[in-house]
Amino acid sequence: MSLELTCAKHRIALEKKHFPNGVTPREINLLDDVEQLLQRAYQAGAQSSNDVQAWSNQSAFGYAIMAAERVGFSESDTQRLIRALHNRFDVVSLEKAAEHYRRSSY
Repeated sequence: MSLELTCAKHRIALEKKHFPNGVTPREINLLDDVEQLLQRAYQAGAQSSNDVQAWSNQSAFGYAIMAAERVGFSESDTQRLIRALHNRFDVVSLEKAAEHYRRSSY
């Protein structure tokens, strides 16, 4: 789905949520500005995501190792955990991983 279409769908949802009785021309201008700002913010984030992703993956590995050590995982269990994380980083997007976490009971 394109960025423009995604933003348009979110805009419609905002309109329905915050302006259930319709929007005035002034509110339409406000929503236009918000939609454009969100598109620019997303594009800026997407451009810098390569640097952030590498740092985030390394940080996640560090957190996982620290947690495994804290709860007493053996070295072999910690290695299995890190290998599994490597695999997940390779095949699961950040968005899907965040969604999975939000739906989990943890």
